[in-house]
Amino acid sequence: MLQEDLYTQKEPKQLELRLHGTSDFPCGSYEIRLGTEASEGIAWHWHEETELVYVAEGEVELLLPDLTWKLSVGEGAFIHANVPHSMISVAGNAKIRYIMFHTDLIAGNRESVFQKKYIMPLMSQGSPKGILLSRDLDWEKNILQMMQKTQTALEEKQDGYEWEARQMLSQIWFCLYRHYHNTAGGKSPKRMDEERLHKMLALIEQDYSKPLDLAQIAAAADIGERECLRCFQRTVGTSPLQYLLRYRITQASIMLRETTLPIAEIGLRCGFDSPSHFAQTFRKYFSITPSVYRKSRN
Repeated sequence: MLQEDLYTQKEPKQLELRLHGTSDFPCGSYEIRLGTEASEGIAWHWHEETELVYVAEGEVELLLPDLTWKLSVGEGAFIHANVPHSMISVAGNAKIRYIMFHTDLIAGNRESVFQKKYIMPLMSQGSPKGILLSRDLDWEKNILQMMQKTQTALEEKQDGYEWEARQMLSQIWFCLYRHYHNTAGGKSPKRMDEERLHKMLALIEQDYSKPLDLAQIAAAADIGERECLRCFQRTVGTSPLQYLLRYRITQASIMLRETTLPIAEIGLRCGFDSPSHFAQTFRKYFSITPSVYRKSRN
């Protein structure tokens, strides 16, 4: 059976820490439906595994630092490990299927020729943080086909499926390596933005329930407030405090759907100083009150 994975969980750190597959076979296949509301999409996050995404239904918007891609049915993307990204449906519901795997699966060990010659060059600073697979070229279509075959193997789990999945993931990696390994270089301003964003998002995810201001968010990346504002605008397309507010509202909507906590308690847990402030802000994002939202989702 196909496993389902929800990125928008009660505990925002679970995604980064959860094991995809098993310790001796770090690879898993998943499926998720996305809506157009922020709470029904995939919030900004990152993880140690590499991700291969395929759009099965609808159209989605995939956001990476400095990049926004619209993916239609049959299109996909390769997302490097530790790269922040988010996703939402463009119109109506959409369905994506994806594979998460740790590069140790295809490298063997950290001293292997595969790791040194093929894995590291594609993961080095300056290399693409993600690669759009739009079916425009034969090699892109070939990767998309191998992704689907890999998912089938992981879902059906026939004898020897681990070999089959590992072989196809290795072929996918080598195909990407041939087209992109020469793009690696030194640490670029975009790479610096990405590293700073990691630190600031981590602070927000950890302390969103507490009072946070611009100075605290900037300090997490050891930069000034002005540079913090510029970094968020360049990468996420909004201000740090607007991102924090949306993150709080997203977490609140999850609690409204998945818990029976009193609405006032949810507001306090999500960093709002009063029930009226929470209700007013929630209405701005969802056009309805928290209580109406909870009733409509149950």
